[in-house]
Amino acid sequence: MGTVSLHAISIDELRDVFSGTDAAVDRLRTVALATWPPAPAPGRREGGLLGKLGPFSRRAVGAPIVRPGVPTGRDLHDVTHGREVPPDRREAAWALVDAFVAATARDSLAFEADDRTIDDLDFEMAAAGLPSRYGLRQLFKGDTALPIKLLPGMADGYVRNRVAVAMASAWGEAVGQLEGEHALARRVAGWLGVFTNGTPDADEAGRPAPDLVVWYRSD
Repeated sequence: MGTVSLHAISIDELRDVFSGTDAAVDRLRTVALATWPPAPAPGRREGGLLGKLGPFSRRAVGAPIVRPGVPTGRDLHDVTHGREVPPDRREAAWALVDAFVAATARDSLAFEADDRTIDDLDFEMAAAGLPSRYGLRQLFKGDTALPIKLLPGMADGYVRNRVAVAMASAWGEAVGQLEGEHALARRVAGWLGVFTNGTPDADEAGRPAPDLVVWYRSD
């Protein structure tokens, strides 16, 4: 078993995380500090300036791991500059990407699944009239082109906003033909409505319309 997670986020905004620009570095550092607030150093006042810098400060590149499972300044530096992440730091690096997605995506949906779950869902939706090009498995055919290597048992993919909008509409029509509970199908179809309800938050902020990005992680 594993987890499928769907994210309404611009693939261009996501790829920009790895661009190495000052804006990208500052943005991810801000997200990291909010996700993993720095612990005060022993013997220092919590309110002191040095205690606030934490592992994501500009001067912390190459700093040792201060808390297990928490990304370091080196991890942030490697991710934001699209550099090769050592295998033993890849999980921490992906934690940074996940934190960025959580802070940036318009909405996300996660559910337990494996290959059979995905195939069964696509089959029941196809039987209800969903075109095969809008099946869940089709999402994994789009190359996200992120420079960070996937974790073992992980898969990813995406479709652009115009496809996500068409997919949402097609799922909405097909799910209306289902008889019985079909809880997962209805849950996914309901979530996809984020793409058909407009994107005022993105438009007002001058951000691009969200695309549909998918991760799969095995347990």
